[in-house]
Amino acid sequence: MEVSCLWSLIIVYIFRICRVHALLPIPIISLEDKIKINEETKVTCLLPSSECQCLEVELRIITEEKLKNCVSHKGNFSNVTCTLEVTKDMHEVELSCEAHFRTKSKPQRLNIQTEPEFTDCPNKLVWIEGEENSFHCKARGFPPPSVVCVKDSIVYMEGEKFTTLKNMSGDFRCRASNFDAVSKTVTVSVQYEPRISLIIVQPSDSVSEGENVTLICDADAIPPPSYSWHTPTTQLLYDHDNRTIQIKDVKRAHDGFYICIAQNKHGIQMLKQKITVHEPEIVPEVDLGKLTGRNGAEKMEPALFGLLAVLLHSSFYYLF
Repeated sequence: MEVSCLWSLIIVYIFRICRVHALLPIPIISLEDKIKINEETKVTCLLPSSECQCLEVELRIITEEKLKNCVSHKGNFSNVTCTLEVTKDMHEVELSCEAHFRTKSKPQRLNIQTEPEFTDCPNKLVWIEGEENSFHCKARGFPPPSVVCVKDSIVYMEGEKFTTLKNMSGDFRCRASNFDAVSKTVTVSVQYEPRISLIIVQPSDSVSEGENVTLICDADAIPPPSYSWHTPTTQLLYDHDNRTIQIKDVKRAHDGFYICIAQNKHGIQMLKQKITVHEPEIVPEVDLGKLTGRNGAEKMEPALFGLLAVLLHSSFYYLF
């Protein structure tokens, strides 16, 4: 029984080998029709079928004679062509062609689990308000890690496009995770053009001649803006950064509009403030002589008698 089984296995094996060989194409040797002595002739070994492209094939021309200038072609209808220098002694020399087939599996990659690691994630980013941006924080590891950046509970996926807002300035926590996790801090600075909220006027925008006035231009911008002014007159005092101007001893020439200009590399904004200058109030002088003359005394007598009556009445009230 064991012998019978052994023979059965041998027969199956031989059958498979024969079946495989029966499916493989047989190469063909190709010679030129007219071959002359002392001339070169081409000898070609050709695989006549393209059905075995999945197999790697090597073609060889077999002969005892010396071949040269052999050129191989792979792909559909693989072949190899060589040159033979013909001599008289080569009559009826045999040439044959062999095909050597090799098969191999499709490649498989060896994947090893590795924890995430940031490969390209800058510590600081500078964005401009209104422009489109995204986080480019690359991380390696297997399985490939996912990367997100979070600030104020708002989550941004790596590579996700968004419009930059002013309030995005600050620290983001970027996290790369697969079966493990790693994180880092990315500081974002958002730059924007100047915005002038107001021009502060001290003490007031309506003053009298001879008073002092201070104007302060209040602008918000990153990077910080430079300041300049358009004014009705040049009789002004500027501080070191031109943000504040002072008017000493206000004149009528100072009346008018004061325009503050704030500018950085992202833009420019202007705001104007009106200063109104009045003539100083004139206080009339009091003529003391009129108050001490006869007419003045006559006017003061009723008032004095009334005051005296009140004092006497109060005295009697406390006595009784």
